[in-house]
Amino acid sequence: TRMSSYTSDKNQLSVASNVPKSHFRLVVMGAAGVGKTAIISQFLYDQFVSEYKETIEELHRGEYDTNGVRLTLDILDTSGCHSFPAMRKLAIDTSDAFVLVYSVDDESSFQAVTSLRQQILEEKQDRDVPIVIVANKTDIGSAKRVISSETAESLVCMDWGNGYIEASAKDNVNIVGIFKEILRQSKVRYELSPAVRRRRESMPTTTDKKKNKLAKRRTQSVNT
Repeated sequence: TRMSSYTSDKNQLSVASNVPKSHFRLVVMGAAGVGKTAIISQFLYDQFVSEYKETIEELHRGEYDTNGVRLTLDILDTSGCHSFPAMRKLAIDTSDAFVLVYSVDDESSFQAVTSLRQQILEEKQDRDVPIVIVANKTDIGSAKRVISSETAESLVCMDWGNGYIEASAKDNVNIVGIFKEILRQSKVRYELSPAVRRRRESMPTTTDKKKNKLAKRRTQSVNT
């Protein structure tokens, strides 16, 4: 596992010390090559990574002010390889919210999302866990799509009851919307369950102290 740190002078926001604090971990999952790392890179760096390089596991950290709540958000980028089932299980067990990514030109990647969602529900034993399904690579055009937006959105929103976002990491379309939606879902849960929020704030991070020391935090405003 690697801890990725980053700094930016854009969208800086000073947060009062008396602002309530929350901390939770978001994990980005999906089959290999669907654009998980590219989505995170666009969100954090405003950069598109065109060269594919397999990710094992990488952790990013940021601080956000969401409607008066100071939020420390860990974003875990995971491997799409099936060779790491123990790491996948640990990622699910230690995360609070989930972004599941598939590519609109790869039906097998949607099946992978279906399996991952089921595993999350079984591991967390909570059908209301915040989950957003992302249809990535919409820039390829409708002719190359093998999964229509109507089919996917109907299944995800109506049958599964999860959030659905169409996005393009390449063209930076709806990337911020992915994180706004997952924060919106998580923020509502925190407001409804203050005891859960306080308990999560007091829980130690699963990342070791050495990696925590390497992390630099970026403060950014997110309007939800």
